[in-house]
This record gives sequence, C-alpha cells and structure tokens, in this order.
Amino acid sequence: MPEHSSVNSQAARLLMDRRKFSDMRVESLDATPRAADGEVVFRLSRFALTVNNVTYATFGDALGYWRFFPTDREGWGQLPVWGYADVAESKVDGVEAGQRFYGYWPAATHVKVQPGKVGERSFRDEAAHRAELPEIYNWYQRTDDDPLHDAQTEPLHAIYRPLFITAFCLADFLAENNFFGAERVVVSSASSKTAYATAFCIRQHAGIDMIGLTSSGNREFVENLGLYDNALAYDDLHSLDLGTRTIYIDIAGNPQLQAEVHRFFGANLVYDCSVGAAQSLVPPSPPRGLPGPQPEFFFAPTWIAKRYADWGAGEFNRRSGRASQAFFDYVADNGLIELAERSGLEAAREVLAEMIRGDTDPAAGHVIEL
Repeated sequence: MPEHSSVNSQAARLLMDRRKFSDMRVESLDATPRAADGEVVFRLSRFALTVNNVTYATFGDALGYWRFFPTDREGWGQLPVWGYADVAESKVDGVEAGQRFYGYWPAATHVKVQPGKVGERSFRDEAAHRAELPEIYNWYQRTDDDPLHDAQTEPLHAIYRPLFITAFCLADFLAENNFFGAERVVVSSASSKTAYATAFCIRQHAGIDMIGLTSSGNREFVENLGLYDNALAYDDLHSLDLGTRTIYIDIAGNPQLQAEVHRFFGANLVYDCSVGAAQSLVPPSPPRGLPGPQPEFFFAPTWIAKRYADWGAGEFNRRSGRASQAFFDYVADNGLIELAERSGLEAAREVLAEMIRGDTDPAAGHVIEL
C-alpha cells in the first residue's frame, strides 16, 4: 500500500449559512483528517472563486450542491470550489502521497475521499453520499499526466475550466438543435465569465449575431471582449430590431428582465435557455403567463451524460479540451483577466462576501492559495 505522509498544517474549513449566504465563518478543526483503508486525504493548494460558486449556493438545495461535502453543523454548508489539491495521505493503491489532482473540492484546507475506478490519469470518489449526484463532479484528474495542465496557467484553469464546460455544452446543445431557427442570440450578464465563454463557443459553431446585455458600468468591458457583435445596457434592450428570430440565454436569473425579454420579442423569441442566477441569491422562478416559449433550464451534467453516450468519454474530453485550450489562449492573448491571488480561507470569505453583494469586477480573476 502507499506510504503515509505527514500532515502538519492546521486543518480548517469555510462554512456558509445555507439560508443567509453572507453569514460565513472560518472554523479550525481539532484534528487533520486521517485516511482509513480505502481513503485518501487531500490538502487543498489552490482554488478559484467566481460568481459560479455563489450560484452553487443559490441552487444548493434544488440541485444538490450542498450534498457533496456535508457538514455536522445544522444549517451550515461547505461551498464547492474547483482547483488543485495534493495527496497528503493515501491508503489506496494507485494514488500516491504527493500527487496533484484537479477537481471539485470543499472550501477547506483538507478533504477525505474514497477513490474508485483508479486509473493512470484519474479516479472517481465512491463515497456513498455522492453516488446519486452528477457523475461529472465526482472525477479527479492527475495533473502530471493531464494534457490540459500547465503549472504556470493553473490559475486560469481553476477559474475558467469548470465554467467553460458549461459554455461548451450549451453551445453544443444549441448547435445540435440548429439554434432553434434563430438568427440572433441575446445573453444577459454578458460580462460574466460563463456568458462570454458561451459567446466564444457559439462562435465556433455559427456566425449568428451575438448581443451582450449588461449593466451600464460593465458595457465597456463587454465591448472590449471582442466576442459580441453588440454590447447593450439593460435599458437599451428596446433598441434591438423586433423582426429577428432570437434566442435568450438567461445567465442573470432576473425574472423581471426575463419577462421584459419575452414581452419585447414576443413571437420572435424562439427559445429561452435558463443557465444561471448571476443576479439572484434564490433560484429564479419564471413569471407566470410569459408570451413566447416556456423557459427551459440547461443543466450541463445532463448534456455531458448524453455526449458521453453519443461520443464516449474520451472523445468528449478531447473535443472539450481542444476547445478550452483555444479559449484560454484567447483570454491570455487579449488580456481579458487580471489575476487577484490571495491566501487563506479568510480571504476566500472576503471575496465571496464581495460577490454576494454584487460588487465583483468582471476583469478580476480570484484565486485562493492555501
């Protein structure tokens, strides 16, 4: 069996009140987790924080995000994050102390998992409480044999890689459906990373007209992304031509805006795709009696499962990996992000509080080092 490694650093976790997300606390643990047979303890090294993490909290009960890393504190949850962790202690063959993995972790210094399906490049957490949760979140990738991994660009990958998978899948879904006959795509919260990654992916499929809706303060940023044909403040929605068949991608999760989009476009709104809740801390509910198509929620793990069946996991990973590398190159070449790297769980709490208040600079890429 793999040798034990020493785990000397103080263990801690960031807890969030599941009813009032702005209430957070960093809690030191009495002891660092230890691995029993069949278990591995990871020490988190680096993870990103984006508005997508707040969306995990927003949909935490509805979509099971709080269930991935349960706590012993009633009403408090551990927010999932994406990033990198190192094996601190292992009692599983094929997973060795010191190896580095990319994946889905709790906002904490340490986490214990139960690896199964251990291969040369990955494993799946087989913990019983995760068995019914979406498969895509349970896989962990070794970085020393990962063609997408580059130590110098780890922060970019931590920030964009999970968002990009949603963008890739959404664009693939729309292309599979011939964009529902639309000639134009309107995206709300266009300054968000998920939104402009989606715009990038859609452009790989079609030359369809891309319109980004954003706040007046973020309009210049959206214009400078180079991914939308036009950037409009929300108040300027009515300047668009009514005679063009339109898809609405709702990343804002703002029911009032959604209702306005439906009323304005009417019969020429051919599809409404709900993706996120960038402007809401509760799962948005579409207003009743909307004219036009019924809003449809897009859940990337469901589409991934379909493409795994259609293409096989290897082909899906090849296609999405090639597309993500092109996107990362675009981000780097055009200077779309300014890395904001900070240390410790207290810093993570401060960044999340800023995001919950809606004060996030769209150009900032927040990375927490532990």
